[in-house]
Amino acid sequence: MAWGTWNPRQALAIDCAVAVLGALAVASVLGIEFLLCGNLPTGGDTASHLLYVWTFVHELLPRGYLTAWMPEVFGGFPFLSYYFPLPFVAIAGLAAVLPFAQAMKLGMFAAAMALPAAAWWGSVRLLGMPRRVAIWGVLGILPFLWQEQHSIWGGNLLSTLAGEFAYGYGALFAVLTLCAWQRAIATERHWWLVAAVLEVATGASHGFALLVTGFATTAYLFDAPRFLRNLRLLVLGHGLAFLLLGGWLWPMMEMHALTVPNDAFFEVRQWRELLPAGMEPVVGGGLFAAMVLLASALLPGAGHRFAQSGTDALRHVAFFAVSTMLAAVGFLAAGLVGLANIRFFPFVWLLGGLACGWLWGYACMHVAQALPAAIRWGWHVLGLAAAVAFIGHVAVGIAVAPDWGLWNHSGLEAKPQWNRLSTLFPAMSGPPDGPRLLFEHDPANHDLGSTRVLEALPMFLGGRPVLEGLYMESALLGPAIYQLQSEVSRHPSSPLARFPSASMDLELAAEHMRFLYANDVLVRHPETVSAFAASPLFTPVTSAAPFHVFRVRDFHTHLVDLVDHGDQVLRWESRRRWMENAFAWFRSRSRFARELPVFHDGVPPTLATAAPDARIHDIRLDRHRIAWKTHAVGSAHLLRVAWHPRWQLATRGELFLAGPGLMLVVPQEASVVLEYGHTPIGIAGMVGTALGLAGLAWAIFAQRRQRVQHAPQPCLAPSGYWPRGWVAMLWPLLLVVLGVTLHVHNPERLYAKAWVAMRAQQFQQAADVFDKAFALRRGDAKQEEALFWAAKAAEQAGLPARAIKRYRLLVRDFHGYWLPESLYTLSTLEAQAGRTEQAIPLRHRLRQEYPHNRWTQRMEQELGQ
Repeated sequence: MAWGTWNPRQALAIDCAVAVLGALAVASVLGIEFLLCGNLPTGGDTASHLLYVWTFVHELLPRGYLTAWMPEVFGGFPFLSYYFPLPFVAIAGLAAVLPFAQAMKLGMFAAAMALPAAAWWGSVRLLGMPRRVAIWGVLGILPFLWQEQHSIWGGNLLSTLAGEFAYGYGALFAVLTLCAWQRAIATERHWWLVAAVLEVATGASHGFALLVTGFATTAYLFDAPRFLRNLRLLVLGHGLAFLLLGGWLWPMMEMHALTVPNDAFFEVRQWRELLPAGMEPVVGGGLFAAMVLLASALLPGAGHRFAQSGTDALRHVAFFAVSTMLAAVGFLAAGLVGLANIRFFPFVWLLGGLACGWLWGYACMHVAQALPAAIRWGWHVLGLAAAVAFIGHVAVGIAVAPDWGLWNHSGLEAKPQWNRLSTLFPAMSGPPDGPRLLFEHDPANHDLGSTRVLEALPMFLGGRPVLEGLYMESALLGPAIYQLQSEVSRHPSSPLARFPSASMDLELAAEHMRFLYANDVLVRHPETVSAFAASPLFTPVTSAAPFHVFRVRDFHTHLVDLVDHGDQVLRWESRRRWMENAFAWFRSRSRFARELPVFHDGVPPTLATAAPDARIHDIRLDRHRIAWKTHAVGSAHLLRVAWHPRWQLATRGELFLAGPGLMLVVPQEASVVLEYGHTPIGIAGMVGTALGLAGLAWAIFAQRRQRVQHAPQPCLAPSGYWPRGWVAMLWPLLLVVLGVTLHVHNPERLYAKAWVAMRAQQFQQAADVFDKAFALRRGDAKQEEALFWAAKAAEQAGLPARAIKRYRLLVRDFHGYWLPESLYTLSTLEAQAGRTEQAIPLRHRLRQEYPHNRWTQRMEQELGQ
């Protein structure tokens, strides 16, 4: 039997062996025995995922819900309406046959363990590659999985251990989808399978995977002879996928404006950050193979030898290489479109590793074909030795993942401080509609298993809600909640780049806790414990050192309260930039005490005055229903639950968005009922899914009918894969031009360049570049930061008029971290310019809004001298 040819049974055995060995290679790093132990997993975001996976497996999916309202965290938020459901469905499927803890662990890592098999199956079964080429593609992605240079970018084992398991599912299906598209475009068959199964699975696994795979298919539009044919297939395939995802995707797109963009920029300080050590031999091997093939192509008779190779591997390499370039462009463009740049780059490693592995494998096969048969086996032995050496080189770099796997999978129950904390659970427990629990963020909580363990407390407290959770981007109350967290923490987490939080302030924290219906706070840091113990605003409840629970005194708020027009006036404002304006109001001492903003673009309703003895009673909170009875019909009722367009009044009245993202209800009946239903777009999405299923059935029927009526056609047209012709080269050239342009005009690159000038004391140049970064940056926090340093650089350059102009803009339009210092500096500059009348209101504002800030104290010391 010739090398590389096997009968179907042998081929299937080889395919299964590669899949099993690939899964074992991944699982062995994690510790198989701990993956199968019965303790609840922890570590990174996984600790917070516990609550959501548990709720999804035991309550939501059994009742037929794919998405649901989660009142347990963030004052309520739409769970899985802005995240990806397929990984949760996979875990639920495993939980049907395994204990929950084991199902969650295996489900989290199932995609990573299946990725080598997916690369193999996509190469061999979808693209028809020789197995001797495909195996190098599998080896090429192992460094991507095993690299330990990053733990939050996504895709590798450390990222999955940190809780990014949905990204792993996206990577898995992205590989299969791109392979399937390459085949579907070549054969014009089974395009519906790509859309119905693989692209839908990709989209339901992770959004960045869908973006990369979707835009990668744009390459097919540069196949000039088949432009219309390819356009038709792309419209049919992507259109069908869009319809099938409609029930989940369309509502997510609708609420995009109601989310906090996760566009935190990761600054690359050196090129090594983009090329982990394990990827070096992959890239080097790919480049060397390219040179070997190029040299071989220049030899006489090269065309005949390449034609005799019997493979289109080079075309697949080209397609995946261009897809790699697209992911790199996404990395550069992310900040301009409000996305996190680091989420794109793992696809550079994944798709680039596949392309380089295939290229190396093809070069090895090409050389083997040129060798005499007598020494060909020696060449194959050398190839085997190279593969073993490569695996050994990459495996040597695995140092952290086994320890992380042991820490995570040994579970919560194995953490001594968790057992200590659990003694407080009886005192902290409460009903789902009771007052919420606030907790301090402290890095020391890592000894619980993760600093995010406390976010899963509703699992252990009888459903009592806590303020913080994991999916903060889809939580309207997120900015206010993390502001409150910073007011009770020595080391706040401040995860929302666009809404920078403050520092410890127990006086303001007590007011904010009452407003957000939180009466207890769990603290740990010794300085924090001392501050709470000394504060007259809080009283101790229980403790088990190092954990202590304090309760706010004079807690008089309820889940639903009448708005007291005497102390807090309703202020009706436009919905434009409501989230930024609400955050500014929440941070402001004076405004928070005297007014409650309501964001509404229409005519405000006429409100009735409630009787002095008016009561609200029989309050009931369910996952999809809120009800109460009131004696104040026509008056404003503040419902301390996060607003969302799916919450609708089932009784007569009006519903408004108020405060930092709560609901204000003006009922016209004594009985008030709100239901978590569907918006018109949500209903349209469900109709779209039904139409997609009908379209899928039609496509399957039409293709089977065509197969019966016509003679069988070869599965693959000769040279039918992309790229074909010189026009195809325009796509990578366009990507190169776009990438260079984005790099040159990247606002973060400009911001870093400004700091280089700043450190060199070239202040005027720094001010100019900071101004450019300010104009290009997105998000209030980033713009405020650039504007502040533009003003500071101008001040240092001896240009007070220019500095004053920028400081004035900052104190007028921004409300973040740099505001106190800006108020202090601007008041000082105004006074130095002889404009005391301008300085006085700035000083008054600084005293009123930031009485304990160091810049306020500095101002008072200077004025007192």
